[in-house]
Amino acid sequence: MGALTVLLVAVPLAGCLAVLAAPEGAAVRLGTAASGLTLLVALAMAAAFDYGGGHRMQLQVDAPWVPAIDLRFHLGVDGVSLPLAVLTALLTALCFVYSLRYVPEPGRPRALTALLLLLEVGMLGTFVALDLLLFFVFFEVVLVPMYALIAGWGGPGRGPAAYKFILYTLLGSGVMLVGLLVLFAQTGTLDMVALIDRQGAGMASWVQVLGFLAVAGGLAVKAPMWPLHSWLPDAHTEAPTVGSVLLAGVLLKMGTYGLIRIAVPMYPDGAAAVAPFLGAFAAVGIIYAALACLAQRDLKRLVAFSSAATWGSYCSASRPSPRWASTPPCSATSHMASSPGCCSSSPAG
Repeated sequence: MGALTVLLVAVPLAGCLAVLAAPEGAAVRLGTAASGLTLLVALAMAAAFDYGGGHRMQLQVDAPWVPAIDLRFHLGVDGVSLPLAVLTALLTALCFVYSLRYVPEPGRPRALTALLLLLEVGMLGTFVALDLLLFFVFFEVVLVPMYALIAGWGGPGRGPAAYKFILYTLLGSGVMLVGLLVLFAQTGTLDMVALIDRQGAGMASWVQVLGFLAVAGGLAVKAPMWPLHSWLPDAHTEAPTVGSVLLAGVLLKMGTYGLIRIAVPMYPDGAAAVAPFLGAFAAVGIIYAALACLAQRDLKRLVAFSSAATWGSYCSASRPSPRWASTPPCSATSHMASSPGCCSSSPAG
């Protein structure tokens, strides 16, 4: 069954390469077929999943990647990541159905289709990766196609919006990488399942606090958390419709997912120490973004601020604990991250 998880990432990647070699007029149809097949794979994974053991990693594939430093090509899903993977496949397929009827200016459907499929590879890979370096690679793959979508097919202010997006998110990724390297230096492994099982064992409390601040701080940019949200309204407003859908429906969930999957279970003492401050920032963010929504006259900008407020709700609905990664609050947070996906990413011209 692990083959389904590999196919989930391989199908859109193969589709991306095929689109680059296809005629311009057939690109969107080919991309739609690849995205539809990816959705079928995601649904097959949902059908094969054992929901009674949702806390366990299932449908895994684990093969050597770089044996010299014990890096592995390790993929799998559990009750947290599976709903997000299905949501990603569904929204991407809907974006392609929309693109069959309308390709934004300046056209170039082949480039647009290839970027959307590459974006899907990064998003799905982020949710199924079980090796920290592999997670980071997929997490970064998302940035380039989204930047290109905003800069190439966005609105009148697309240039500054694209630059702000890439600068903020690259800075956040750099900070997060420091926290991941601390994990590797302290534990000697990048296997996410093993790190979750360790629950921070062998790491001093101050190391956990610093590591959690680095990982959570980097993820907070992508989430986004107040006051690191200022890139979002411009990027969401200027992005083409398909970009806005995937930005609000999936990309913003990646920050929350990283918090659930990496920051809290791998740095539990750090999470417990920082939780009151994180909760305070979340509360301020909810109030600030809600008030900002009242002043908006642009639907896309309204959705952007409402998405920023939603992240505060994710934090408020969760509580750090030693068994955080397998307890109901974590599943509830995953449900919250999935349930607003379709409504918050409804197309806005």
